[in-house]
Amino acid sequence: MILFARFKTILFSIFLSSSLQSVEDFKVVIYNVENLFDTDGISLYDDYKPDAYGEIELANKLNKITEVLQKISGQNGPEILLLQEIEVDRSPETAKSAASLLLEKLHAQGLGPYHIAFGYDRNSDPETWPAVQCLTLSKYPIKETRLHSLYRARPILETTIMVNDIPFTLFNNHWKSGASSPEMEKIRIQNAKVLRERLDKLLKDNPFRDFLVGGDLNSHYNQSTVYQKEMRISGINDVLLSAGNEPTDLLPDSKLYNLWHELPAEQRGSDAWKGKWGTLMHILLPVGLFDDRGVRYVGDSFQVAKFNLLNMMPAGQLPFKWSNDLNGFGASDHFPVSAEFRISGPKTKRGKNDSFIEKQSRQVDYQKASSLARSWNSKSLSPENYGSVFRVKGRITETRPLTLEVGGHRLGLYSFQKEVQKELFSMKRGSRVSIIGHLSRYRGQWQLIVEDRNWIN
Repeated sequence: MILFARFKTILFSIFLSSSLQSVEDFKVVIYNVENLFDTDGISLYDDYKPDAYGEIELANKLNKITEVLQKISGQNGPEILLLQEIEVDRSPETAKSAASLLLEKLHAQGLGPYHIAFGYDRNSDPETWPAVQCLTLSKYPIKETRLHSLYRARPILETTIMVNDIPFTLFNNHWKSGASSPEMEKIRIQNAKVLRERLDKLLKDNPFRDFLVGGDLNSHYNQSTVYQKEMRISGINDVLLSAGNEPTDLLPDSKLYNLWHELPAEQRGSDAWKGKWGTLMHILLPVGLFDDRGVRYVGDSFQVAKFNLLNMMPAGQLPFKWSNDLNGFGASDHFPVSAEFRISGPKTKRGKNDSFIEKQSRQVDYQKASSLARSWNSKSLSPENYGSVFRVKGRITETRPLTLEVGGHRLGLYSFQKEVQKELFSMKRGSRVSIIGHLSRYRGQWQLIVEDRNWIN
């Protein structure tokens, strides 16, 4: 049985102007910000307790989110934001929530103003609240908000906004994590069924309903192909019906066009895990956004937002993930994705659709990164160099954990590649080695990640 809570529209009226200037084109940004928490000290995650996270870290986190959004959409920010991993407020009477602090920061920097919809039922038993929620921000008025409860995942936040009096429904998702796990896929199948049933009801009433499915589905666009031996069916492909062919005949269809297919296969990637690219962030569109009525998609406008040294590390062009260490630095372990829409003009023109599906997860290419490796010096150990690639010479001082001493610094050594791990962990104490690695952090300590066998001399 599908359970959902229905709420009155929740607005932060102090941030809102009395009317929104008529705009025919607008942008939707999907962004998992990687755990934006407040500083009330009440956290379900140990990494966000007072001894590890405070006002300085929070300020740096808010600054980085704001900078990324303005890089994507300019000074005033995108018209619509679907965010994930915003802390659920557990001290509403004594401290400002992460959502409130975010809105204040965006407003102070000229973004918005935004209406807001929350991703949890604030009137329910706090014991049932998730640790983090989805949050939807819109410059357009919110007509209606619903929550759809999921098994072992954050509720789906359904928000219908009015774009110049045209209704547009947004489904903000954050499904169960563990994309490669068959056991977790069983949970994501349930997550997908809840959403699919809701979409089927909307499409039954209107086969050309204007809506968008977005968020962190913790599934790859090619989930059923990459894991076909481990998973009989997948939530995203077999239940939700994510598809790779752009709608062209404009006949009623339950399939959803996954905008990852607007990019060549070698450019598909919003996140990475153990040296392999992933596509956990999604924007999926129904046939109704390709006609000439109501909201329509602007063809080939899908983008992955990555900016060097802001939210992207030089090594392999990977996401510059957030760290609470050293007063807080980095951005997020996910790149935002975005797409543009309009409410006038002809139907969407046929785009650069690439229906090709990769059969396995694509390795991160570190060849260029190694060619840009810098020599280690006394100033290299700095948050500004996180993710940068260095060429170092030093001596192994410990084998458990594997530790390299270079220039008076002690650095951990690790690799996600099994053949590289084997060679690294065979090194003996006292050995002198030459290594290429990208600078990282693990449990409060600096380390070098060795990504390729050729990085060891």
